[in-house]
Amino acid sequence: MKKILLVALNSKYVHINIALRYIKKYYDKYKITNYNVKILEMTINNSIDDILDKIYTEKSDIVMFSTYVWNIEYVMKISKELKKIDNNIKIGLGGPEVSYNGNELLNNNSFIDYIFVGEGEKIFLNFLENDYNQIKGLFYRKDDKICFNGYEELISNLDEVPFPYDDIDFFNNQIIYYESTRGCPFSCSYCMSSIDKTVRSFSLDRIKNDLKLFIDKKIKLVKFVDRTYNLNKKHYFSIWKFLIDNYTGETKFHFEISGDLFDEEVILFLKNIPNDYFQFEIGVQTINVNTLEAINRKTDLTKLKENINKIDENIHLHLDLIAGLPYEDYNSFGKSFNFVHSMNPDMIQLGFLKILKGTKISTETTKFGYKYRDYPPYEIISNNFITYEEILQLKKIENLVDNYYNSHKFNITLNYIINVLYSENYFKFYEEFSTYWDENSYYDIGHKPIKYFDYVYEYFIDKKEINNEILLECLKFDYLKIGKTGFFPEWMERNSNKDIYESVIFGMNFSSRREAFKNTEFEIFKYNILNKNYDKIETKVLFNYETKESKIIT
Repeated sequence: MKKILLVALNSKYVHINIALRYIKKYYDKYKITNYNVKILEMTINNSIDDILDKIYTEKSDIVMFSTYVWNIEYVMKISKELKKIDNNIKIGLGGPEVSYNGNELLNNNSFIDYIFVGEGEKIFLNFLENDYNQIKGLFYRKDDKICFNGYEELISNLDEVPFPYDDIDFFNNQIIYYESTRGCPFSCSYCMSSIDKTVRSFSLDRIKNDLKLFIDKKIKLVKFVDRTYNLNKKHYFSIWKFLIDNYTGETKFHFEISGDLFDEEVILFLKNIPNDYFQFEIGVQTINVNTLEAINRKTDLTKLKENINKIDENIHLHLDLIAGLPYEDYNSFGKSFNFVHSMNPDMIQLGFLKILKGTKISTETTKFGYKYRDYPPYEIISNNFITYEEILQLKKIENLVDNYYNSHKFNITLNYIINVLYSENYFKFYEEFSTYWDENSYYDIGHKPIKYFDYVYEYFIDKKEINNEILLECLKFDYLKIGKTGFFPEWMERNSNKDIYESVIFGMNFSSRREAFKNTEFEIFKYNILNKNYDKIETKVLFNYETKESKIIT
């Protein structure tokens, strides 16, 4: 019996490859000929020698890799070495990173035998059941020529594809990827999803059965990979209502949405969702009107902001920006950044344009003067609107956004500094602070957590508009909130009261007095820094590290 090995090299351990699971389950359901098909999942953090060892040990006749922009270099290295070890092993590649240059890949890499293009389920089944000349969606060699028989039709009835997670009991704090639809009707020029404009849906009955299983198994996070989840209200609203009816508090659900598509009925519904039950990732990308037109993206920015401001209390919001788009210069990007930051999302992802094969923008590189890296992930170097130096500056700002904003360790301090010094010009704050980091070579070294606090203190303590007492109280609050560190910075002046502390923790739900002190901290602040007026009122705060709450004690 021939053995087929399907290999996934994920970017992290918590990730799971849904594509290979679909392919295997589809084969298991519809096969005629019996092959031994197995999935092997590792990560790009494994050494190449370790990956090679595990693949070779399987003694497979055919090894197929699932390829993406972030693993293709590893896949090519491993494939080349695998062929040296055993020239009889046949090697195939599939996935988005090889879907638009199959002929070129086979021409330039003799160690690759097959390239699979398109939805893999039917192609893989046909590959194992039929002669090559009858298989669509396959690049292969015959008589020293590269052959391709055209593209396989998309699966119209997605319910034909079996549920992919028969091994769900073995997942340990990993992210489950799930799709309720395939395809995207939009034409964003930088996105590979825009190539497949035929949106198809699994049936609601099928989806509800799948989701109920995730909930019953207490999966921590289910991430929908629908390119735009909220396209069809009847579809997505029915799913959300089902999730509310089956809420347990054990499972969270993540969706990629368009924030301007919700009506008032949906907004009212979302305002009553349990806290953090839903996570929304919203691709704002830019607010530059010329840029939006150039990338074929239509967004009602006013509606988007209104909707986000209505649901930001209980929905975890992750907003995306892309630097390097056409007509978006450095100053224009700063305006887009301020727009996103003003909505106070839970996360800001500052990404950089990648010129991906098969996208419309990959045909417009001359038009817009794009220079980009020839190797994955094909990231922009410069274009007619933004220089390499400006891209480097944005990368430094991205670093600070991740460490200061996205970490949520400096919420109180950043609010104070930005309100006092920058009048909500968030971009200017990160620009100036980045310059300070650059001048002191802080980007060039690793940092202990306390140093991030020290750098804020060093740079802002002498600003004339800053009230030093308030700044220190803000820094102290944020520092105490991160956890029981056992170490306090030199600039931190403690102001606690043991008797009050004892009375506050008395009767709390801890097994002993020792456990209470271990899991809490108590501080008396000179100002009410949780109020943006920063009134000079003595404020007692208990930090509970077990519940991750900070509570004012009256």
